[in-house]
Amino acid sequence: FRVFKLFGVVRRSRSKRIIYNAFQKQKKTLATVLVLAFVYIWVAALVVFNVEPNLFKNFFEALYWATVSLTTMGYGDITPITPMGRFITIISAIFGIAIIALPSGIITAGLMEEIGKEQKDREQKNDEQKDKEQEEKNKKDGEYE
Repeated sequence: FRVFKLFGVVRRSRSKRIIYNAFQKQKKTLATVLVLAFVYIWVAALVVFNVEPNLFKNFFEALYWATVSLTTMGYGDITPITPMGRFITIISAIFGIAIIALPSGIITAGLMEEIGKEQKDREQKNDEQKDKEQEEKNKKDGEYE
């Protein structure tokens, strides 16, 4: 806890609340994207393991390849040789771009929604404060007349 204080994280409670609320509201969607990524990694590994039988010693290497391809890192240590294996790699890389971009968009949308709600609440409080001040001013003006 003291480490957070050191970096000033505790002082930014409004920002923390906005980020926390955004993640809480998008939790199911983010979990769905994560499950989708794991399912795709598993399926791509199964397919390429069967298409490229001489390339992979075991299924774990195929899972490694699928993960590296999906995240579009492409270390180059395992490269499919057959045209079908290369086609699967292309599809995996394209799908990987979409899977990596989805959480960014989801989180951004959640943050924008929370920031908009925060601004609306702040404006409403300011309007209420102005109305209250105007009422007090009107009461004072009424007393002096």
